[in-house]
Amino acid sequence: MTYGKYVPVLWLVVLMIISACNSNCQKEDEENGLEKLSASMKRYKTQWEDKEPRENEFYTCFKYKALKGLEYEEGISRRDPSSVIKVDDKYYVYYTRSPKTEAPVGYKRATDKLPANTWDLCDIFYATSTDGKTWEEQGVAASRGPEGEFDDRSVFTPDIMVYKGKYYLYYQAVKTPYKQRTRNVIGMSWADSPEGPWHRHPSSVLEPGEMGEWEGEEDDRRKIKSYGAFDSHKVHDPNLIVRDGKIWMYYKAHPMGVQSKLKKPYPDFSMGVAMAETPEGPFEKHSLNPISASGHEALVWPYKEGVATIITANGPEKNTVQWARDGVNFEVKAHVVLPPDAAGLFCPDKYDNTKNGKGFTWGLCHIAQRPDRPWAYLIGFECDLSSEVEKSQFKKENIRFDEYSRVNSNRAFVWKK
Repeated sequence: MTYGKYVPVLWLVVLMIISACNSNCQKEDEENGLEKLSASMKRYKTQWEDKEPRENEFYTCFKYKALKGLEYEEGISRRDPSSVIKVDDKYYVYYTRSPKTEAPVGYKRATDKLPANTWDLCDIFYATSTDGKTWEEQGVAASRGPEGEFDDRSVFTPDIMVYKGKYYLYYQAVKTPYKQRTRNVIGMSWADSPEGPWHRHPSSVLEPGEMGEWEGEEDDRRKIKSYGAFDSHKVHDPNLIVRDGKIWMYYKAHPMGVQSKLKKPYPDFSMGVAMAETPEGPFEKHSLNPISASGHEALVWPYKEGVATIITANGPEKNTVQWARDGVNFEVKAHVVLPPDAAGLFCPDKYDNTKNGKGFTWGLCHIAQRPDRPWAYLIGFECDLSSEVEKSQFKKENIRFDEYSRVNSNRAFVWKK
């Protein structure tokens, strides 16, 4: 059978559909009074609802402040704070902490004593505070696993979940040896008290997706023959909420071949979500993953009847606040300047299975390593992403930066050779 004679008919049908769509769009524009507006003004009327940023509940700027007790310290990295929880009259935060060591030396020179980076050879520590400003480091919460186990090299990037009277720490974990091509998993420890003792779950609770194929034997994450799943290489930064009676774990993902020259089906940085009925899983990944094609950490909170997220650092939608009524299909709601790195929010209803999330106004974040200060440390921030508290000082636009910030804005960190 030949289909050649039907080609003109098919093209005619396609043209008729396109014409009908254009006509409908034009009709809708005319009905809404948009037919004589530029594309930008149409968005102002529709997406932005005639609102300036100061009127947008999702818009905020950020104020940063030093913390007492978690400052920069030579030889020790503190980074990736968890959500902040309050138990009785005390705040708790959990974070990645290295032993006192020399500066990171990169993957090629790393040993069992010398870290490859600031999240290598780490354990999860915790600190407490009565005011959220002055903190006292208390010690180890979740430590690395026994030799030969999936978490024997490092555990890092934690989040804390309070669920049915117990406390659950989720964190990224790697096994020895730690190389560029090492796959990460997410592990978990639990306790009856926010101060422990913590019980290590014997296996990972979330693993990377279907693998692609590496090219050659060299330890180079860029060189691949084929891509696998969007999270084929790493699952990072677990961030938890309780929603619709289930545990939702949002996470950052890397495919194999980050920065590869091959045409990729997935971005280098994305966010996925997996759900479970119980804290130990099994966690089932959502069929629409990745649910964000941008961002550097997974950072979510319940907001009104949906879920909100700050998308930072990477991708075409970086530096935005987004919201999804269903917790999956996120839409850009505001653009922000200088959002916090690896933020941990104080969001009291994060695990309440709420249908009316209240948002938050403060949290902790980290200041990453740089050549002259090669260890990370924690600071605090304030903002206005609350449905109950209005802070007009955080609705300011046209944020200005000083000369130092501008001159140093594009400095790359270079590991020692």
